Amino acid sequence: MYSMHENDVRQRLVQAVGSTRATAWCQTPDMTSNPAWYVYSQLAALYREIPEVRPPDGGEDAAAALSESGHWQLAQRLQRDTLALNDHYVRVDITDDQEPSTRLIPPDLVEVVTHPLRPSQPLSVKEWIPDPETQNKWVKLNVDPRNRIYVALDDRGNDVSDRILGGNFSGENYPWVINEQAVLPYVAYHSSMTGYPLDPYSGREVFEGALQLGVLYSFFQHTVRNVAWAQRYILGAEPLGMDVEEEGEGRRAEVEADPATLLALRPLEDIQGQPMIGQWSSPVDPSTLLASIERYERRITEMALGQVGVSRRESDVRSAMSLAVSRESQRQAQRAYEPVFRRSDLRLLRLVSGLMGGPTSGWRINYKSIPRDAAEMAAEMDRMSKLIEAGLLDRVSAYQQLHPGLSRQEAEKAIEEIAKINRAYAA
Repeated sequence: MYSMHENDVRQRLVQAVGSTRATAWCQTPDMTSNPAWYVYSQLAALYREIPEVRPPDGGEDAAAALSESGHWQLAQRLQRDTLALNDHYVRVDITDDQEPSTRLIPPDLVEVVTHPLRPSQPLSVKEWIPDPETQNKWVKLNVDPRNRIYVALDDRGNDVSDRILGGNFSGENYPWVINEQAVLPYVAYHSSMTGYPLDPYSGREVFEGALQLGVLYSFFQHTVRNVAWAQRYILGAEPLGMDVEEEGEGRRAEVEADPATLLALRPLEDIQGQPMIGQWSSPVDPSTLLASIERYERRITEMALGQVGVSRRESDVRSAMSLAVSRESQRQAQRAYEPVFRRSDLRLLRLVSGLMGGPTSGWRINYKSIPRDAAEMAAEMDRMSKLIEAGLLDRVSAYQQLHPGLSRQEAEKAIEEIAKINRAYAA
């Protein structure tokens, strides 16, 4: 998801064809195809526009502070990684200036303990962070509000809280307290409710396919090069100046050869007869190979999109926009993911507000749908007008469909206000 998987592709390439042939194929594996990153970036549309937070009385300062901290811009990355990895965590801290700070934590760096009846939200968390003073070592942050524990442990289990945290923050010094109750500063985000605190394996096929595409496209580059310069053979002779290199488990003889240079040959000592030189034609048609790889890529993409029932804009995978999710499909994905992300966002808002001394109940949040273009809006208005005329839809429900997240009471009030203004300016 962060385009840092070159070594993974390289290892997959060596596993597929061996180290000698992998080196002959390419020095750097092909990294141009990454359907996992592209698809999940397209589906993460819930925070394209900053959501509308409706705080309770007394919570305005906390809502404004969270927005000014840049969290809702960070939430775009949060949703993308949550959809890709199935789970993600956000840690909340309040700075000395009483400003909230949020930090994203991938699920492979946490160990969580949850209530058996409420597995979606952790009770305690162990988080691994890089040791700021020693490379290639990790420090474990143990946060347990039930026992008011917040300590940092090195890889040997020694308490290094003074060096990492700057002091002792357990017991009475526990930093996250709301209404004299110790709380956990982590909020869990999930792509779907599974009944488990973590879901590490669902959707792994998409990432396996992305790694395999790196191998296939590397082979395609090798094939194109072979077609441009066919494989040659020599019987009874050998090139002059040939070097032998050992790489991995194989040995390889190399000589610089180019159409612009003269290749010098010499007959073998034990050869009888005339040496022979020729070349083979390529056994693979590059266009046929590319079409097969693209069909494989299409299958991986459809597998990723099938998790939420959306489809690509067009069927030709060779188009630059073929992997783009249509606007209506993005809105469908928004509606599909909205309930589970709203649950976590409300927990985050209550946590931030409580740590800042504000209210912890009465918070609401509405997500803004991807705007419709003129053609989409005209078609939607025509559909709603016909349903209203047929008596199959009332104006309040229609207004709610145009403004997702509004309650029926709020929609009724908005319609009444529109009618009132229209009557006042009817003349």
